[in-house]
Amino acid sequence: MDELEPPWSGLMRVAATVDLWGIVCTLGGVEEAARAGPGRWVEAGLPAAHAERVQAPPLPGPWMSPAHGGWPAALVGVPFGPVALAVEGERRHLATPGVALVGSRACTPYGQRVARRLAASVVEAGGVVVSGMARGIDETAHQAAGAATIAVLGQGLAAPSTGGQAALRRHLLRAGGCVISEFPLGLGADRWTFPVRNRVIAALSRVVVVIEAGSRSGARSTAAWGLRMGREVLAVPGPLGAPASEGCLDLIQEGATVVRSEATVLAAARLARPSDPLLQAIGGGATADEIVARTGQPASQVFAGLGRLLAERRLARAPGARYVPV
Repeated sequence: MDELEPPWSGLMRVAATVDLWGIVCTLGGVEEAARAGPGRWVEAGLPAAHAERVQAPPLPGPWMSPAHGGWPAALVGVPFGPVALAVEGERRHLATPGVALVGSRACTPYGQRVARRLAASVVEAGGVVVSGMARGIDETAHQAAGAATIAVLGQGLAAPSTGGQAALRRHLLRAGGCVISEFPLGLGADRWTFPVRNRVIAALSRVVVVIEAGSRSGARSTAAWGLRMGREVLAVPGPLGAPASEGCLDLIQEGATVVRSEATVLAAARLARPSDPLLQAIGGGATADEIVARTGQPASQVFAGLGRLLAERRLARAPGARYVPV
């Protein structure tokens, strides 16, 4: 158990409304900020109403702060980013490139399929899936990611959870995942805690991908925080007129990148899948017979692999019965 020391123990509660990292920079960095008294914090930009928070007592618990060596690099200097995290599970995931996969609780089978495909591709490429552990898209993405996932709670780690959320949390931790929160350990979920939580999801991620979202979905809050923090926002298009796709179509109209395949997400997140033997054999383009000859694999195995790559939109068919990489 790691104690959360001042000033972070008091300032954690205002991180979503005050750009504490801007003040830390003005003070000369994390070490200088940790030694600074209330007066210096106020001079550097902290509202005077929060000055006493700088000297708040330590908080017991499984905490990380910027003073810890394992503090995620992705969170350093992020405008309105957190300055404290309570952590359960594998902290090493916090050092892995993150991709936020978020969406509606009232998702469709299509949305779930996309969430599973995108999560699997992120993990295969060495990334970690970041989401909010809610029903629907979040839950599907976490489960598809296996161990390589970070769940960001909208409540304290010690607060009671619903039956479904508690079961998912146990599953993620058994699988080797990570569960975090910036809220005081016993603070329960409330309407205001989820938008605050959403900014941590965005901050930990290189990109924010909205898979399905209604016009008023909380996933749009995560997207808005992502833009504010300089993250690229991507959205998965869905059927016209489908309520679960309205928020995604709105985001695309507002300038979000359209997700055409897993490759769109990986490129935006600066991740790359391990080279595929079939893709290596195809090179710039090849027929099925040429691929069989180059790989030495049975034709049935080659055709199964080609089907997979076509489904993943990593291949396309070209004239002359040729396969070409996308």
